[in-house]
Amino acid sequence: MKTIALDLDDVIVDSTEALRVLVNQRTGSRLTTEDYHVPDDTYWGYYERVWMRHGIMDKVSYDELLGEMAQDQSHMPLLPGAAFALGELSKRFDLVIITARNPVTERATKAWLSQQFGTLFDKIYFAHDKSKTKGQLCQEVGASWLIDDNPGHCTVAQEVGVTPILFGEYGWHKVAPDDVVACKDWPAVLEYFDGRG
Repeated sequence: MKTIALDLDDVIVDSTEALRVLVNQRTGSRLTTEDYHVPDDTYWGYYERVWMRHGIMDKVSYDELLGEMAQDQSHMPLLPGAAFALGELSKRFDLVIITARNPVTERATKAWLSQQFGTLFDKIYFAHDKSKTKGQLCQEVGASWLIDDNPGHCTVAQEVGVTPILFGEYGWHKVAPDDVVACKDWPAVLEYFDGRG
């Protein structure tokens, strides 16, 4: 079977929504989902720029939130349709996770994945240290596709012959490459893979 590599945050997990709710609770803010979909030029630092625009940068620490995520991810919701779609894809493809999450979250991430999906994924790789790009990791594991919400990861995958699928409709997609396959949600992903494999 061919292999599909999948990002985790904002592809399988609705990380931005979980973060939005948590930040609102911590700061007393009322930021909406739309506040986190404002077009922006780059992926990295996107949340911090949202907080800066709304004057709450001094009230919230991403490092502190990351530390909490290293302990517990039970509040992290699946994106709509993810469980069904991944179950369907697993019948025809090997599925691996390639995430840029900080390795301090590894234990809690694996526990969350096990709780949500059991043994659905063949392997889980953490690419946070940047010693290898997601494209290089895809090559190493023999993945033919990478499903990711980060346009940069899609570009480096494409450069090494891995077909990228840009997932979702996010503010940081303003700079997405024109020639990349885009799937706005999990039904669109299933439609793309219909007849492939």
